[in-house]
Amino acid sequence: MIDAPAKDAAPGIDPLDGESLLRHVSALAYNIGPRPAGHQAEARARTYIRKALLDIGIDEVKAQPFQTTDTWAYALATPLALSLAGVLLGRLGRIGRAAGAALGAAGAYLTWRAASGLRQPLDRIGTQRASANLIVRIPPAGRYRHTMVLLAHTDTNRHRESFSSARKASLPTIVTALIGAQAAGAVAQVFGSGWLSGITATAQVAGLGAILADERGPYVDGANDNASAVACLLGIGAALQAQPLEHTEVWLVFVGAEEAGSLGTHTLLDEYGEQQLRSAGFVDFKMVGRGDLAYVSHHSGFSHLSGYDPDLESLTLVNRTAQAHPHFGVSGRDLMVLDEVATLRRRGYRGITLVGVGPDGWPANWHRDTDAIGNIQPEALERAARFGLAMLQTLDAEAR
Repeated sequence: MIDAPAKDAAPGIDPLDGESLLRHVSALAYNIGPRPAGHQAEARARTYIRKALLDIGIDEVKAQPFQTTDTWAYALATPLALSLAGVLLGRLGRIGRAAGAALGAAGAYLTWRAASGLRQPLDRIGTQRASANLIVRIPPAGRYRHTMVLLAHTDTNRHRESFSSARKASLPTIVTALIGAQAAGAVAQVFGSGWLSGITATAQVAGLGAILADERGPYVDGANDNASAVACLLGIGAALQAQPLEHTEVWLVFVGAEEAGSLGTHTLLDEYGEQQLRSAGFVDFKMVGRGDLAYVSHHSGFSHLSGYDPDLESLTLVNRTAQAHPHFGVSGRDLMVLDEVATLRRRGYRGITLVGVGPDGWPANWHRDTDAIGNIQPEALERAARFGLAMLQTLDAEAR
């Protein structure tokens, strides 16, 4: 079966209409289904995106390939395994304790990196698969002044019990406790404390077991996370192709392997960051297919040690747009979320996240098997796409 793109370029069809956007979500989440990083289904999603872009007259699409694992478990489990190896080495005398302390400290640091959006060196231990970013550049009609990059990821995560309603709020506390246990284990090796070493090892074994148990769930359809965002970028791309901005170049970047550690965003910055995107603004579309539209004013990250904020320029732009368009009802929310903006901010780039928030204050169906096409609201898709375009137009107007 060939996945046919929605015909948004047809005369009289508004590419930002909710039903038009919903067809893109359906093609990705229903026709293709779960799209694990590096698997064939993720490649099919890229094929669909290329066809949809071609249908609106965009044929210059840059593919940026890279290697990835298919889950974030490697980034979390391998540091714990490293720390536990340090506990075993601690039984081999003074030299063993010194090596064990070093491994425990390294494990704590690597777990913090994994919970903070930074690249995890140990993810190379897992099976490597082929993923890629797709990059589109829409130049301005007049004199260039700004670059804005819109991000949406193509891959999906698993159904995770750690993201159930009863458990997800405790994730930062649990991860912080694991980092503390690893650090305490390193201290125990330094002082030769057997009882402290035993306690911290038990905590780490429990953490490792929980991570492995969390991997038993199936990969989800990802209608909201993140086919909804891909649909918004395709709609905005169609609108800009028909009427480019005057002074702002817009990049549409469909990133791969976000759920495996934001590897697509790291790859984008590695190649283009310093030379072309250092002064650019970034807007990350995240789970915008249901609920009220908000921007994340503070991200707690996945530990109490890894919070981050959008930059002041991005906050100013989103607030100015929200004030000029009050009918969208957009406001700031503090959320526990780890996304592409974590990678951007850790590496010194600007960035802000647009997200859909449900009545319970959380993104809907996040990493749950309910993340399916039947739970997507066309009006939420349209709201996110139109507000994203309004942000670009607000910036462009200021450059005149």
